[in-house]
Amino acid sequence: MTRSKFSRLRAAVVAKPGAVERLAGLRAETLEEIRLYELRHGEAISQAELAGRLDLTQGAISKLEHSDDVRVSTLRQYLEALGARLELVAVFDDEDRRVPIRPGCNDAA
Repeated sequence: MTRSKFSRLRAAVVAKPGAVERLAGLRAETLEEIRLYELRHGEAISQAELAGRLDLTQGAISKLEHSDDVRVSTLRQYLEALGARLELVAVFDDEDRRVPIRPGCNDAA
């Protein structure tokens, strides 16, 4: 069985026309689809440990991770407990415009 260094394989893939763009697109697509439990697993944190950090039950963490509708404040707390921060962006496809959103901020007085 012949083995190749990853760096050689990667160089061969990247050398193909359009490969860098295709790989960037796939990477972005993958990141868009990541689930909360995958983030938690990536940080090597158990549901029980995260529950302790948030003063919740392990069952509540499980329910949150499987929910299709999560409050922004809950998601922010979950991510902060993982050591991350939440950033929201409104994307206007027809104008190719991205606008950061800050829920709860009211600068108008």
